[in-house]
Amino acid sequence: MKTINYLIACLMVAAAFVSCSNEEPKYSNTNAIWLWGSHMKEAPIQEWADKGYGHILLNEAAFDKWGEEEVYGFINDCEELGMTVHIWFQAFYFDGKWVSPIDDEKKAIKQDFYDMVIERAMGYVNKGVKGIHLDYIRYGGTAHKHDYPECRATDSITEFCRQLNAAVKAVNPDVILSAALMPEINSEHYYGQNPAEMGKYIDVLMPMVYRYGYAGEDKSLEWVNEVTNWFEANSDQAEVWVGIQTYSVNLEKGEPISLDAEQLLSDCKDITNTNATGVVLFRYGLGDFPDVNDLWK
Repeated sequence: MKTINYLIACLMVAAAFVSCSNEEPKYSNTNAIWLWGSHMKEAPIQEWADKGYGHILLNEAAFDKWGEEEVYGFINDCEELGMTVHIWFQAFYFDGKWVSPIDDEKKAIKQDFYDMVIERAMGYVNKGVKGIHLDYIRYGGTAHKHDYPECRATDSITEFCRQLNAAVKAVNPDVILSAALMPEINSEHYYGQNPAEMGKYIDVLMPMVYRYGYAGEDKSLEWVNEVTNWFEANSDQAEVWVGIQTYSVNLEKGEPISLDAEQLLSDCKDITNTNATGVVLFRYGLGDFPDVNDLWK
């Protein structure tokens, strides 16, 4: 009897381990597209819905280009097709310049600037937007120059994420907060992004794992796998959806070369072989978007 009970206990532990290690993603569709505001009107949203894309990250410049009525109409049209629209905007980049979240003289966070950016996000959420996507949620390579014992550069980024989460989730707990991250591993020194800490407050981390022409060279598939799996292992409770290019790069001329659907689908499938749970295409206007309905099956 003791032997049988021991075997049952072992099987229960093993079953629990398998259940945890194969946990399903929180979101039913994890295929997304970055869409510039200027391209909103021409975006083939019916085609995207048919091909299995569930999320559109729409740059907020669309509001200046087309006006609120047109943008919210676009959002409604996407939602009727089963797609969620996230408003994509720059957090610490304003009026063409980087904005450090730390006041170097006071050695304290710039709470007034935090409040302004959060107010922008809240304006969208209060009107029913279901996703907020943060770009430039980092320093422009200078985090170490704004790092003080009284106010750490990395902590300033995490604190913004915390405050944004508290404000947004109080209005709608289901709003999806996402953030674009630089692909370097352990890059707090330059960018102030700590995914393990940001992941406590951001629902989806989107490292920009751009393998073509990054830093002047094409990266290997091994690099893609290493970077992706590192972010997944260091994301706390956040999901990791990997940003990939819809184009390669002519390294001599520095010009983009659109990928055909077959090559882009192959790159998407490479991501499904990592520990990531989603893929984000950058961007509409380049490349032939493939059908991704069966991508994660």
